[in-house]
Amino acid sequence: MAICRLCGNQGELCDSHALPNSLFNYIFRKSAGKAVVVTDDATTPTHFASDSWDTELLCRACEESLNDRYDRYGMGVFRGHVGSVAPGFDGVTFTGIDRRRLRMFILSVLWRISISSHPSYSNIDLPYHWEDELRQALRIGKPVPSACFTVTVYKVRYSTNPGGFSNENLQGLIMSPFARSFQNFISVCFPFLGFFVEVFLPRVPAAYSKRPGVLFGTSPIFLAPYIEVLDVPEIKAVLVRGLQKERDGLSKVS
Repeated sequence: MAICRLCGNQGELCDSHALPNSLFNYIFRKSAGKAVVVTDDATTPTHFASDSWDTELLCRACEESLNDRYDRYGMGVFRGHVGSVAPGFDGVTFTGIDRRRLRMFILSVLWRISISSHPSYSNIDLPYHWEDELRQALRIGKPVPSACFTVTVYKVRYSTNPGGFSNENLQGLIMSPFARSFQNFISVCFPFLGFFVEVFLPRVPAAYSKRPGVLFGTSPIFLAPYIEVLDVPEIKAVLVRGLQKERDGLSKVS
């Protein structure tokens, strides 16, 4: 029995996920129930694990509320089960989607990342006033105005070498969310089902917010521009670390 982080009531809490559990299930199905883990330190061997990064956060009613309002919809959009997703020259185009609902799905993930006590989310701890603003909106199902936070979505690809990372490889890439610091704002980033999400807090300057990939407005069509996986420094560093550990024999993965 504990206090639910969303409604504030006392009750039995669920094993809640920040990144949806179905994302981990997708990876586990592709790799016999386990995922390959590469840490960013120099001594921990690369190894298998089946941890889905869950902690006790929400009561059953709030867990089901977030799942119904946001998780099933957001995962459906990214998987092409809601509306459609089509690759193009500049990126992938979503059609027939609800931008506001998709944006709230991403913000709900961000909120759960920030309040989670799981070590994989320890890099992110938003100030209380941002957490509470998101909590109140999620509790009543009210969209957070786009003037508050800027959400961007990119499609990750690897086009340098045809024999390198496949689209399926990139869809199965998860890493601990990380923050970036700018002069007057910060951002929280995480790869997700072959996409790269970056949320800026507070909202970025107007000129910056007009870049491709910003998720705002109400149009049912949205273009997620391509971004090369090795052009994301934080992802590249982890991949290079994993390669180095493999070469040094510091791996339990065969």
